[in-house]
Amino acid sequence: MPSLYYKYKDSPHEEVYKIEKDTVSAGRLPSNDIALLDSSVSRNHFIIKRESGGYYIYDNGSSNGTFLNNKKIDSRARLNDLDQISAGSVTFVFREEELTTIKEIPSSELNTIASSPSLLNNVYLDIIFSVARNALYLHDQAQFYADTIRLVCDAVKAEYGAILLISGETGELALTAANHDYGQGIRGISSSILNQSVKNRAGLLVRNASADNRFLNDSTIQNMGIYSALCAPIWEKEHVYGAIYADRRISRVQFSEENLNFVTIIANLLALNIAHERLSHKIADERNIAEQIKRFVPMEAVAGLLDMIKNNPSSMWNVQEVNRTTVMFADIVGFTTMAEKSSPAEIARILRAFFEKATTVVLSNGGSINKFLGDGFMAVFGTPVSHADDADRAIKSSVSLIEWVKKEENGIRITLRIGMDTGPVVGIMVGSAQRLEYTVIGNTVNVASRLQSMADINQILISSDTNSFIKTPVNTKLIGTTEVKGKQNPVTVYLVIC
Repeated sequence: MPSLYYKYKDSPHEEVYKIEKDTVSAGRLPSNDIALLDSSVSRNHFIIKRESGGYYIYDNGSSNGTFLNNKKIDSRARLNDLDQISAGSVTFVFREEELTTIKEIPSSELNTIASSPSLLNNVYLDIIFSVARNALYLHDQAQFYADTIRLVCDAVKAEYGAILLISGETGELALTAANHDYGQGIRGISSSILNQSVKNRAGLLVRNASADNRFLNDSTIQNMGIYSALCAPIWEKEHVYGAIYADRRISRVQFSEENLNFVTIIANLLALNIAHERLSHKIADERNIAEQIKRFVPMEAVAGLLDMIKNNPSSMWNVQEVNRTTVMFADIVGFTTMAEKSSPAEIARILRAFFEKATTVVLSNGGSINKFLGDGFMAVFGTPVSHADDADRAIKSSVSLIEWVKKEENGIRITLRIGMDTGPVVGIMVGSAQRLEYTVIGNTVNVASRLQSMADINQILISSDTNSFIKTPVNTKLIGTTEVKGKQNPVTVYLVIC
């Protein structure tokens, strides 16, 4: 309840009068509620009345006047918390009742509250259990939130309630579930109550919203007729996910601190559920990314790439400029004719055997399978992991594949043509956590593809750039030059003698 703290001039003693009546009078006469023994005060100096919207002060025809915050009152004036009133030489301070409680419940206290009959009744404990159980077993999140807000509103006898979560797209609170549709969605909820609770990360209990000076400018409270309200932030550690909100609009019964304790616990349960869901998705994505990276990256690079992505997830999508990379193209000669003469099952068997061998050879030599191209593939040596002898590794892989297809014991009869070039490329990761692909682009890719198309049966054609970077002795033969789109000068071509 509100109070008047007052003292006489030059007196160190302060007296307190609790305003328990709708009308309180102050003056020199003993008949006043506050009898002031001071000659500067009129016999009936001022009156304070409780009216719609709060408390008001009236001057009661005093000789010296009544002053509110050093301004003389002409007729009446609205009293706000900590307002100063002067009647003669007597000064007053108006203190409103505590209409709003801001309460933070640390996680260390939640277990105590949840297990203490003196703090929560059995109905609340049953609902807390139900929400926790639904969080574990109810996989439909929309239904989970709808059931939760219904249980909360039934428990605290709220006329309106809502769960709001911060949108990943807008970063703003969005209505996720509500127990009634007032036709205005989030606009039917007091934004000042909601924002104060979320900003302070503390539960908010508003006993009489229309009489609380904190919310005088909140048009929603006035328009929707909100009387008492509860709000608890949904947050865990440093992450704020949203809030639970509840109010009463018809009932003139105020919410209690027990109601606030209960709603805060439910909010914490929701926060833990959201954190668990996000962690599960993150782990699943990381596993999926790891499995996909293993498809095209040598094992020596997998751990480093995963650590980099884990520490800085956005780095996975960075564009990487690589100064020197050897790009290798290989395909099966005459595949279209072979496909026409063979059964689909036989073609599938041949491709499966070829691609398995190619993947094993490339990865074992520290290269990466960039992509499969129907009857061929593209491999990269030098990114995302590089070696000083990447050109040698590419040559070794090519020679191994040519030797493999020449052996009759491999169970298939195919011939290959292979081309490669060494130079700068741009490496990028494309796709999503569900389907990733690492690819490189640049003239080096175009040259390697061109040389592969020029090669004859079981030939390996390489550019002069690749030939110049080979460190181990390899027999090569100069073939000539060729024009390649995107290159200003003709490309000098060498044949690798297997």
